[in-house]
Amino acid sequence: GGLGLLTARWLAQREAAHALALASRAGMLARGSLAEWAAVRATHTQTLVQRCDAAEAAHLGRLVVAGAAPSVGVWHAAGVLADGVLPGQAAEALARVCAPKAHGAWALHRACATAVVAVCALFSSVAALLGSAGQANYAAANACLDALGGRRRECARATTSVQWGAW
Repeated sequence: GGLGLLTARWLAQREAAHALALASRAGMLARGSLAEWAAVRATHTQTLVQRCDAAEAAHLGRLVVAGAAPSVGVWHAAGVLADGVLPGQAAEALARVCAPKAHGAWALHRACATAVVAVCALFSSVAALLGSAGQANYAAANACLDALGGRRRECARATTSVQWGAW
């Protein structure tokens, strides 16, 4: 998606990574991202795009086993929106939003339990702190990321949960 590819470009252009595995639910780049992809490919960083639904622990496990998993860092930028005010929220909408963001972060945490991870960046939202009209499920999913980040730090595991503003 957009944030993942921007992060990949940033890492590749600064030579902060020798190899990058970009994981997406569809296994392909987002529409309109060819220029960003070209910028990544123009660097000396080895890159590949893998199909991996972060909400599926088995997908993340395959990514780790295949050797595409991080030995240095993880940037978790998955997310889905399903707007609705709290009284109008249904379990389906909550699950749809929590799956890639909260469940995905937890599955990634478990999949990398034995890996040496020097950097773990969880892309949260300021909605977790301030709330967001019509996005109660999104705010809750991001609060889960922040809580996981705090727990990982308590266990001396490198983690930052960044509460991005509106973009």
